[in-house]
Amino acid sequence: MDKPEEPPPAVPEEPQASRLTTIVLIVSLVLVVVIAGVLGTVAVLMTRSPDAPLLGGAPPQRLPTPIHFAPVREQKPAPCPGAEAALDDRQTTCYLLEDGVTVEAVQRIEPVREKDGTYSVRVAIAPKFKDKVVELIDEMATDQRQIAVVLVPRTVVAAPVVTQTMNGDSLSIAGYTRQEAEALVARLLGGPPATGQPGTGQPGTDQPGAGRPSPGATDPGATDPGATDPGATNPGTQSTPGTQGTQSTPGTGVTDPFAANPATAHAATPGGTNTATGGRRTPDRRYTSCKEAVAAGRGPYTRGVHEEYGWYTDVDGNGVACNSADIR
Repeated sequence: MDKPEEPPPAVPEEPQASRLTTIVLIVSLVLVVVIAGVLGTVAVLMTRSPDAPLLGGAPPQRLPTPIHFAPVREQKPAPCPGAEAALDDRQTTCYLLEDGVTVEAVQRIEPVREKDGTYSVRVAIAPKFKDKVVELIDEMATDQRQIAVVLVPRTVVAAPVVTQTMNGDSLSIAGYTRQEAEALVARLLGGPPATGQPGTGQPGTDQPGAGRPSPGATDPGATDPGATDPGATNPGTQSTPGTQGTQSTPGTGVTDPFAANPATAHAATPGGTNTATGGRRTPDRRYTSCKEAVAAGRGPYTRGVHEEYGWYTDVDGNGVACNSADIR
């Protein structure tokens, strides 16, 4: 008797993914494709325009009048026939300049209140121009040289002394009142010169250091002690870190030796000079040398602005005594 045929062994069913797993895999694949597309778009944009902001960032603001930053080789009273010089707003002072950097766009220009109550003007440089400005400021900070802030083609609105390197994207011009800082911001953004008051490029005429020496002081660089100092026609300034400068704002530590108000000209400088209210300052104690004065947190002192300038030797002859180059 024949045995009944045995049924073939059942083939094991292949495992099947659950519906949830399938959905997760599909969604993940879609996300990978989308992210790859976004990254590819960003890469293309950065290649075509490396200075463009990413993902909705504020674009740089193009300046109606470019700003030129240049080292000051020499400063003297106007007129200056035959010299290729930049002039202040009132055309009373000539600035002979070295090669500098022209900035055509910024991220922001704004007034900033410092801890001591004075104001500075923060200039955040657009990425396209930042590296060149940083290089210029860092070179000048070593010798604490004077830098001109020029509205192209040849109008000087500030001439501070660089006291700090720039380790960010901005610099600050310090030593102003609120009104003066706001006026300079407007000027840099294309506004007209301020009128009826000490402007951003001109100091007042009834304060020590604003166009004439302090009472009882003489200008060693002038031919007639007691005469007005035509070089003291620029407002005070300083720079900062952050985009980075000198002191309270990130930027390039710049301090204006020709500040309109001597009480705030060096307010953001560590130590700085003694100040008093009413726009008049009290002279610092007299030390035996610049080295001793700087060790006590005093200086630097500018010709025609600080009477202490006449007490010390200006070794490099740049019009600023007790800066780094004068310490021996």
